[in-house]
Amino acid sequence: MKLYKVLWIDDDFNIEFDRLAYQNGLELTHFKTSIEGMNSLESNLQTYDAVILDGLAYNETEDEEHSIDGLINSLTKITVLKLVKWLPVFVFTGELNKMEYQGDLKWIEKFDVDIVIKGVDNKGFINDLKLSADKQVTTQLKHKYPNAFALCEDAFIGNKEFKRILQLVKDIEAPENITNQQDALIPMRKILEAIFDKLHKIGLIPDEIKNGRGAINGASIFIAGSNKTYHYHQELIHPVIAESIRHILNLTQDASHNEGNKLRADSYLSNSPNTFLYQALCFSMLEVLDYIKPYIDNNNDKVVNQSKWGFVKIDVPETAVDWISGTVSRIAENGWGTFQDKNSSPTLSIMPRMIDEYKLIVNQEVEVITSPSPDGLKTFIKKIKTN
Repeated sequence: MKLYKVLWIDDDFNIEFDRLAYQNGLELTHFKTSIEGMNSLESNLQTYDAVILDGLAYNETEDEEHSIDGLINSLTKITVLKLVKWLPVFVFTGELNKMEYQGDLKWIEKFDVDIVIKGVDNKGFINDLKLSADKQVTTQLKHKYPNAFALCEDAFIGNKEFKRILQLVKDIEAPENITNQQDALIPMRKILEAIFDKLHKIGLIPDEIKNGRGAINGASIFIAGSNKTYHYHQELIHPVIAESIRHILNLTQDASHNEGNKLRADSYLSNSPNTFLYQALCFSMLEVLDYIKPYIDNNNDKVVNQSKWGFVKIDVPETAVDWISGTVSRIAENGWGTFQDKNSSPTLSIMPRMIDEYKLIVNQEVEVITSPSPDGLKTFIKKIKTN
């Protein structure tokens, strides 16, 4: 069933109408005052599909007498917002006779909105509302990609991601309108960050990875089951999705730098005569979103999720670890040192506090014990022994 998000401003919240609306795919967001409803509409304009207004309503507070003022102020605000996005508006009232008597219908005629009488044909009204909402491009896209947009609810990754996902979908639907594709990759990375935040909240990513350095890379490695410092009792997500996430991250992170780290993605996309790579990433992102929505629905028990991996990391007893011999090859002005082992392996950083604690100097011979970072991506010096 297609779903529609509808703003409803009415001082008398009718439970029966709400139930009928829910049964027919309408998600009603209810406010009693015009000012509250219009604030919500302005902040979430792209997510709403239609607006229902009471004929006589509160304007600013429930302490005032409900009147035509609340309706007129709402319609005035909506007239401005329609310059950004058109959406259908209905006046849903049970007091038409009173409005006619007071001469208030002239205001309704001015704003050219439909008047619907409460209780006469509520089911027919709901059907008419859906038909009108279906004329909007955004509503059509929401129905074409339901899982992607359903994730934008607060129970998942939040409304903040709606505009990013909408732009991604628009670029897929009309690739001829794609511009500045190199900068369009950054929103994808932010969508993935929001997904990882949600997976952390439901126990699928450990605290020390979520709160550590390189959190987004660490999260992608962890959910793929590739972090060697944890026990995995079962698969966390499908490996195809895990690989898709890593692929998207590799390119979007590289593209966040003007020259890129190693792929030079920004310059490649800037100079590319086509948008095929960007479109491919958009489709990969949609595949991830389409998978993640039902996945979260079916895996939202934090206790169960935490039982899928070993919370305690594997610690090797220090007595069983070999000390690595090498020298302090450099001490920078900021206090950080560089350790080079005797086998000429990649250098390791020495924290300033260790430089001070062991009174290290350049070319000094030392031995070190190392340990991996929580995300499994880096190696740190854990202990130092001087000769």
